[in-house]
Amino acid sequence: MTNNFRFVATTYAGLEQVLAEELIGLGADDVEEGRRSVYFKGNLALMYKANYSLRTALKILMPLRSFRIKRVDDLYHQVSKIKWEDYFDVNQTFAIQSKVFSDLFTNSMFASLKAKDAIVDRFRKIDGKRPSISVNNPEILINFHISNSNNCTISLDSSGDSLHKRGYRLGNHEAPISEVLAAGMIKLSGWSGEEPLCDPMCGSGTIVIEAAMMAKNVLPGEIRQNYSFQKWKNYDPELFKMLKSQNEHTQVGFKIFGSDISRENIDLAYKNAEKANVLDVVQLEIADFRRLEKNESSFLLFNPPYGERIKAGDQAFYSMVGERLKHHFPNTTAWLISTNECLKSIGLKPEVKIPLYNGSLSCSFREYKLYKGSKKSST
Repeated sequence: MTNNFRFVATTYAGLEQVLAEELIGLGADDVEEGRRSVYFKGNLALMYKANYSLRTALKILMPLRSFRIKRVDDLYHQVSKIKWEDYFDVNQTFAIQSKVFSDLFTNSMFASLKAKDAIVDRFRKIDGKRPSISVNNPEILINFHISNSNNCTISLDSSGDSLHKRGYRLGNHEAPISEVLAAGMIKLSGWSGEEPLCDPMCGSGTIVIEAAMMAKNVLPGEIRQNYSFQKWKNYDPELFKMLKSQNEHTQVGFKIFGSDISRENIDLAYKNAEKANVLDVVQLEIADFRRLEKNESSFLLFNPPYGERIKAGDQAFYSMVGERLKHHFPNTTAWLISTNECLKSIGLKPEVKIPLYNGSLSCSFREYKLYKGSKKSST
């Protein structure tokens, strides 16, 4: 294997540019944005750093082979040509994740079985033994994608679990926003990382914690325990240890504020912030937004209830949010993510609109400039 590789970092739609900027900052070469992905080149050290450091990536994939298939059996033959024995051992377990958009295959499971057979048969020919499949906890994760035009790419997944799983979230509380989306919104907002930020509907604290991690320079991988690349044959533990030791935290002279109407949410946010090693940076309180007043932060960024968390078309709630912002948060920049339908009722004119997805829900991420006095607003 050579010292330079082509990688793909995946992300959510709308975050490609900020992910590309992160990769350039890490020293990646030939960075090119794709759809929900960013392509780049680098060595194994860069791949380790990408997994450990990137805030807006979901996976780091290393493509091994790309080809076009005309018949179902082409998949088997092409996968058989890959020297899998160079990447993992016959005694290791593996699993295949696939996305298939092709008329050649009735479903992705059938395509996965074809690829699995090819890998297993290659090992059997070489060693007389076959590696085992592990659906829930594989040591090696293989990714393949077949497009509508029957172009197929086979990759090694260097991340394993999605990189949004930082490791600081405690309990079974399901956050309404992923860590990667929260970090992406903070970066899209242009927040400097050098001034107070406030999330007045913070839930279990995802936005607050991601902002505090940025301010303090706590990297996403500092709490996480493992990555798939640590099971590869060419894994260099000393190199990874050295790369991790290079990061230094920043002294932060301001607070990242969060509030929520639920005591349970605030208690959980405190625990999550402690786990993320940012408890010294955050300040949390139980508060109803209907009675919340501006604190020393002039930068709000939040994710008000919508979708399943609020009745469809609850215009009164968003009208209240708009009125509260207009009359109680003078000289403030406010960024909100919600559905277009909900935001129609906020009664404020946005400076910026950025289309994003929260899960499968189409949303808009909007900036509102709030002025003291009577700057005219419109829907």
